[in-house]
Amino acid sequence: MEFLVHNISHSDLILELTGDTALRTSRNATSLLARPKFSLFNVVSQSIVRQLDMILSPTTVQADTYERQMDSPRFQLREHCTTTYHPVGFRLDVKPIDVQSLPLDLSDFQLRASDETIAEVESSWKRIRITACFFPLLGSLLPKWHQVLSDVHSDESQQLLYLISGAGIPRNASHSICGNSTEYTAELMSKFVATYYPNIHVTQIHSGSNIFRYDDNVQFMTRQLRPMLESHRDVLVAKVGDQWKSHFHLTIAYADGPPARLSALNAALRVYQPSYLHVWQLKTYWHERKLSLDDVDFHPFENVEATPAIAMAELTDPIVTRLVNEVKSFRDQFVQGEHLGEVGQFWLRKSRKPVLAVLLIEKLVDGTPTIVVHRGMNCEVSMPTGSLCAERNAIGSALANDPTLLRQSLKMIAVLSVTLHSHPKQVAMASAAQPICSSTAPPIDAPPPVLVNVPSSIQRTVSVGFHELDRGAGVASNVERSPKAGRKPKRPRTISCDASVPAIQAALTAVDAATAMAKYDFHLFLRVRHPTSRAEKDLNPLAPCGACNEWLLKIAEANPSFKIITFDSIDCDSVYIHQLL
Repeated sequence: MEFLVHNISHSDLILELTGDTALRTSRNATSLLARPKFSLFNVVSQSIVRQLDMILSPTTVQADTYERQMDSPRFQLREHCTTTYHPVGFRLDVKPIDVQSLPLDLSDFQLRASDETIAEVESSWKRIRITACFFPLLGSLLPKWHQVLSDVHSDESQQLLYLISGAGIPRNASHSICGNSTEYTAELMSKFVATYYPNIHVTQIHSGSNIFRYDDNVQFMTRQLRPMLESHRDVLVAKVGDQWKSHFHLTIAYADGPPARLSALNAALRVYQPSYLHVWQLKTYWHERKLSLDDVDFHPFENVEATPAIAMAELTDPIVTRLVNEVKSFRDQFVQGEHLGEVGQFWLRKSRKPVLAVLLIEKLVDGTPTIVVHRGMNCEVSMPTGSLCAERNAIGSALANDPTLLRQSLKMIAVLSVTLHSHPKQVAMASAAQPICSSTAPPIDAPPPVLVNVPSSIQRTVSVGFHELDRGAGVASNVERSPKAGRKPKRPRTISCDASVPAIQAALTAVDAATAMAKYDFHLFLRVRHPTSRAEKDLNPLAPCGACNEWLLKIAEANPSFKIITFDSIDCDSVYIHQLL
């Protein structure tokens, strides 16, 4: 379902007044654009509605009034913009409305003309008729809305338009309270939509209260508008269950209206994460008699509520760049070594949705600002006791590492969702049959290192384990080729060697060569396993859960500049920077 909510204002209706003589001061024009005065809006709109009911009637009317089928005058009735040919209103030439019959006169209208032309109209026009009515805002909004729906391949969805009308208390106590009402304007706009956009279902909602007061608007939104939207939501929930959000899309038209009305509308519907169609030029048709879809800007909810994604090349903060690079390193090590441990079989055997977090801390050490990063990952050891999120894991690790840590020292945290590529039941077979890095080069069989007692100053470390894969990729390949590869990996082992011994030097050189080849193949593996088309579902950008968000809010109370970094995809090409406070 696609919803468009539009608040009707006096900018939504423009009339065409036609006189009985040509105007010399206006290039011999016989008609002018006009608007009814504030407290006469309801009277004029109601008169046009009655006239359209006769013209648009699907049945044959009596001979003494107007004898013609609806299909015959409809082409003459329709009015399109001459430049874009978008529908803009109705032409009433077949049965115009005499202004004196309302009863009104010229002073009850605001004319789009110069003072000289207005003076000529007052002196020369004896009979004034309403020959057309235009809806310039709706005439721009609906084509733009359809354009947006087409871009997101949702133009075949059910389309529902909510027209909100109301009235305000006039400043002049002698004027009618409902004289400025837009209720009948909503009726006119409904006929406009039914004529030109028959696939759109229109719902009119009249507040009937003072639209200038915020309290009255909030009451109207919560008691009338939201229950109607919630009824549609409940229908979707009954059909698709917890997937209803992917079928429920709401767009708010930001055009004209009292600030109290628009503010209450936005606050009441924010729970649905609405997008916005902002009409930033309201009077293009009034001044130029033209419609332009460029007058309407579309803003998705993500762009309004958060900072748009920033490409890596556009990052200007070196600390953010440092954090993103740390996340990429963490991601590479995780993907390369995920099959060596029990991530899929035990730690994440329920959800199989790994989340990586990197916390960046900046604190003074001997008077010098020092940056320290701490990693965290989610795990689900026992579901009845709950899961441990990556963000809280990283914060707890940082505190355990430094009990003197202050909240002011926590600068930002990055969250990245990655994917597990092998099914738990296939991990043993996959690890035994396929190495991490595929390469056409033959395996390098390095001679076993010789253990020698050497000073610690010249020791070099080679570890087979998850946290030091950059040095142990070659050794890890040998482990995979062993007959015992399907067993649980042993504890990381540290081997100290003297690089001055020729045999040991040869062994270390072979290990370095294998590591370089492994890194090259690993990046090739990333490109194959993580294509830009996202063959596997990518959950990024992934915001913190409710519990983690509470932790981060407590940190932000002491450090308002604390930031949350998320990514557009697992490739980390673009980042979102969100500040809690």
